[in-house]
Amino acid sequence: MVKRSDKKPSSENYSFIKETIKERPTDRKSPVKKFLTAAVCGVIFGGCAVGTVALFLPGVIETIEDSTDHHTEVTLVPAVTEVPAGRKEQEQTETGEGMANTKVSGQNEAQSSTAEDIAVKDMVADDAWAEQVRNVAEVPRKALVRILALGNDADLLDDSFLKYGEEEGFVFLKNDEAFYIMTYSDNMNDAGKFQVTFSNGDMADATLCKSDSRTGFLVFRIPFTDVKDATVKDIPQAALAGDDDIELMDAVIAVGSPTGDYDSLVSGMITSVTGTMKVADEEYGMLTTNMVGSEEGSGLLLNMAGDVVGIICGRQEDANSSVIRAIEATQLRSLLEGMANGDDICYIGIHGATISEYQVENLELPDGIYVDSVEPDSPAMAAGVQSGDIVHTLDGQEIRSMDDYSSTLQSLNRESKVKLEVYRRNSYGTYVNVELNVIIKEK
Repeated sequence: MVKRSDKKPSSENYSFIKETIKERPTDRKSPVKKFLTAAVCGVIFGGCAVGTVALFLPGVIETIEDSTDHHTEVTLVPAVTEVPAGRKEQEQTETGEGMANTKVSGQNEAQSSTAEDIAVKDMVADDAWAEQVRNVAEVPRKALVRILALGNDADLLDDSFLKYGEEEGFVFLKNDEAFYIMTYSDNMNDAGKFQVTFSNGDMADATLCKSDSRTGFLVFRIPFTDVKDATVKDIPQAALAGDDDIELMDAVIAVGSPTGDYDSLVSGMITSVTGTMKVADEEYGMLTTNMVGSEEGSGLLLNMAGDVVGIICGRQEDANSSVIRAIEATQLRSLLEGMANGDDICYIGIHGATISEYQVENLELPDGIYVDSVEPDSPAMAAGVQSGDIVHTLDGQEIRSMDDYSSTLQSLNRESKVKLEVYRRNSYGTYVNVELNVIIKEK
């Protein structure tokens, strides 16, 4: 043994320590064997799994199908079960309610049937009303005419007569000799020739009897000798209503071009009888309806007897109004008669309004017509009539309304000088009488 200086025994004295541990030699074939062994085992276990699935899968599928078939048989009808005694009364109540609901359902069906009956009756009534309207309007529609205004000079561009417009009119009088036709126009006064087409298609030249620049009315005459015998026989007159008895909610019919289209036919009712159309020295009553029309519309307003109660002329104070309005025909009778005879239309130039009894009693105004305005260069302005005056006497005749004033004025002669008396308010607020001399002119 070798002695160490640190007096510790040395390992060199033990022979067994000198042996070394040898590493195990590498076996290169071992990984291949392991892989092959694992693959064979996998194949064996996979085959077993496939066999197991093939053996038990049909039963599983049948079970699932049975379960699916069971769910498809579910309905909303509840199953019949034993009802506890405490619920019998509740079920009886519910049964009673069900019967009541059945009755209500029956009532609803009956009401539905009744509504259908009412609808059918309404349709029948509408058809009957439409037929009545057509029957009432048949004769006045035949009295409608078309009037073409032509010039005397030819147009050098197309070698034709200058056209001053085409308007719709109607035969308001048919005596033993001629047709008398009235129309409304703003641009026919300068025409030299007028051609009328009747509702049966016959055409003839018309003679202008008179035009009224205040209202825009024109009256024409066509002798029977200028038309066919069939026209004399077939074309009627549209008679003006004899009485001013139109009332609110009265049924009326509009014929002509009230909607802007020629030969229109509309029915409705009167909604107002208090409107007015003011022109120089005249004030006409206006009838307002619930029928939709055109600002350029024209034609006749008929009552259910077929008489003309209004003339639709497109001249409306309310330019934004879309309803059909007409001048009361009874107030135009004397004017149309005078125009047919070629009488002068006397003119002073006062725009006025009748002072009502209420205004007389509550505003302490005298009776007469209140002067709203005076037309420039008119006889009234030349005589010294002022806005705010109250006319109460014309040519010695008492004036209490616009009707009195207009009828008295038209009874006078053109170029005659008459006395006009007015009440005028002085600086103290009281009315004094003022006498004026006015010369009657023709408009």
